Amino acid sequence: MTRDAISGLVDRWFEAWNRHDADAVAACYSEAAISRDIGRQTALPDRQAIRESVAQYFVAFPDVEARLQRFGCDGSIAYVEWSALATHAGEFHGIPPTGNRVESDGCNVLRVGPDGLFDSEISYWDVAGLLRQFGLLPELPE
Repeated sequence: MTRDAISGLVDRWFEAWNRHDADAVAACYSEAAISRDIGRQTALPDRQAIRESVAQYFVAFPDVEARLQRFGCDGSIAYVEWSALATHAGEFHGIPPTGNRVESDGCNVLRVGPDGLFDSEISYWDVAGLLRQFGLLPELPE
């Protein structure tokens, strides 16, 4: 797959996130894709589980806006640095809504399979920073 094709898939993925369309986000993944998120104890084993997880994010953060900061590609691997801004308006992994406007940064490493869709992903993001913005962790000293 070419760099341009992978870049187009990444663009489609961001557009789906910003439309808050869990089905369209999930459509960027192969049926048997595996998604690992440092904020979760276990990996998501397939497209349906990824779709359900994304839908939960949209409940917790209904106005989420994802911004692509940097994109890189090496063969079939895409490196996507992002930032997201949202209001914590719904339950998030058992944490009741705070109403706080929050921002988080992260980087996803995504492999594109032979079908032209993501077949594996790992998401590294600032979980502790988000928890601080919820008021659940103390601020770090300067």
